[in-house]
Formats: sequence, C-alpha cells, structure tokens
Amino acid sequence: MIIIKYIFNKICKIQTIVILTLVLVFFCHKTVQIIKLISIGYITKILAINLIILKIPEIIQMVIPVSVIISVFITVKHIYNNNELLAIYSCGYNKNIIYLALLIMSIFIMFLTTINSMWIVPISNKYYCQLLFDNKQNNINQLILNNFPKNINNNIIFNNILNNIYSVKIKKNKYYLISTGSIDSINANNKYKLVILCNGKNIYYNLLNRSVIITKFKKYYLFFYIKNKKYINLPANQLNLNQLINTINVNKNELHWRYNLILSIPLFYLLSVIILISDIKRIFGISLIITLYILFFIIQHLLRISTISYSYLLMWLLYVFYLNIIILMKYLTNKLL
Repeated sequence: MIIIKYIFNKICKIQTIVILTLVLVFFCHKTVQIIKLISIGYITKILAINLIILKIPEIIQMVIPVSVIISVFITVKHIYNNNELLAIYSCGYNKNIIYLALLIMSIFIMFLTTINSMWIVPISNKYYCQLLFDNKQNNINQLILNNFPKNINNNIIFNNILNNIYSVKIKKNKYYLISTGSIDSINANNKYKLVILCNGKNIYYNLLNRSVIITKFKKYYLFFYIKNKKYINLPANQLNLNQLINTINVNKNELHWRYNLILSIPLFYLLSVIILISDIKRIFGISLIITLYILFFIIQHLLRISTISYSYLLMWLLYVFYLNIIILMKYLTNKLL
C-alpha cells in the first residue's frame, strides 16, 4: 500500500502540473481568438472574460487524454532514472504494482472527467452560446439605434429619451418599436415570458412617413411567447447526460463518444505504462503511444460527426480493438521480460 500511495501521489502531482500547463496553452490560444473579436468591436472586455472562463471546462476535456500520456511518461521515466523501479523489484514486487497504482489514478481521473464531460461542459457551452446570442442581439439593436434619425420634424428627441432601453423591435420593415424603462419583474415558464417595465416610454417610429409617437407609462407589460423548444433541438454539445439518454435516438453518436472519451483514460494509462516499462530507453515507445492516441481520437471524432446510423457501434469496435492491443502487449511483455 505504501508503494501504491507513493506512485499515486507522484503521478497525481505530475498529472496536475501537465493539465494546468496544457490548459494554459489552449487558454492562450482561445484568448487570442477572443481578443480579435474585441479589436473589431464585436464583443466587450467583460463579455470576453466571461467567454474565456466558460471555455475552460471544454479545454480540460480536450487535454485530459494528452495529459495521461505525458504524465505517465514523466512518472515512469523518473522512477527508472532514480532506480526506484529496481528498488520496487527488490522489495518483492513486480511491475503489476505500477499497473495497479496507475489504474487507481485512472479511475480517479475518469470520475472527474465524467462530471466535467457529462454536466459541466454542456452547461458552459450553453451559457457560452447564450452570451454570444445576446451580444449579437444587442449589436443588432445598437445598429438600429445608430441608424435611427436624431432629428425629426426639427425636434431633437433622443438625447434624453433613449435611456434604459429594454427592447427594440422591427415590424415588417415598416416601423420600429422601442420600449424603455426599468424592469420591475420578470415571470417566465416554458411557453411564456412576462416582463413588467415601470416609469418608461414607448417610442413608435414609422419608417414610411418618418413620424414619431412617444407614450409614457408607469407600468408596461411586455408579453413574449416562447417557442416550445425541447432540448432535442439544442446542439448535442449542450446536452447533459440525462438529456442525451432521453434523446438517444437523435444523439447516439454524442453520447457514445463521451462514453469512449471517459473510458479511454484507463485505456491509455495502461497502454502507456506497458510500452514505456518495456521500452523505457527508446523514443520509439512514446512515439508509438502518441501515434495510437492520435489515430484513436481522429477516428472517434470522425465517427462522432458522421451521419452513418451505426457510427456508435464503430466507436465501440475501435475501443475493443485498442483493448485487445493492450492485452496483446501485456502478454508479449510478460513473455519477453
């Protein structure tokens, strides 16, 4: 148990450092992309910060499999270079103790990945898209207001009126309807949304004759009908585990892709340690692992976006194929070493 705990603590520290490093690299890449949107005035700085934060769970999901390979390589290499592997053998243990320690570590990482992939990532993707949609609507509203005439019938009316804008609507390209005021309350359910504005104005502008009608109100009720959108119509990457199961006929590929992503963690832990222990001094070992990793996730991703009805079955066949590779390598290393 002491050796298992020692190996577990060592690889846990290395895994954490590797994940943080990879997250930082991908984080910087996403940040550069979002800064470009700020430079052209598409989004604000506050919105950019929120978007970057919401992308962190998805980045973690992407880097976990890579971190597995790197952390196992560094850990096994460290154990080998410091003669700790020889010390473990001298205590009467064989390399199976390393497999066991890494298997426990993989189960721990797999548990965290399940929570992240099945619930946290879909929620962050949903809010990410919602923020972009709201920002797009605000940009459209602002475009309308910027093109709105500042002087109508020799009366400058927009200096003191267009404050606390709640909504800007276009009706059949014939008139604008702008509602201003402070929000008193919002009531919503799956079908309807009721917003109560207080102490505001409604500004009606006719595009045909360029006439303006302004009405004041103490309370104004805005009633919206929400189209009945089930989560079946949401993008698959915004659905959590329960929603994917309920819509499995539509989102089979996404559900089984996430299953394979989670189960690939112990797969690559074992694959990495088998190859590296048997071929620790050669660059061929790590090259083989990376090649197998790249092939696995490229094929999985292609099957994920494929429209073939049995794509999810091919995902599992690929997983079983890799599992057989591990069993075969384990058998060969036991025979050769």
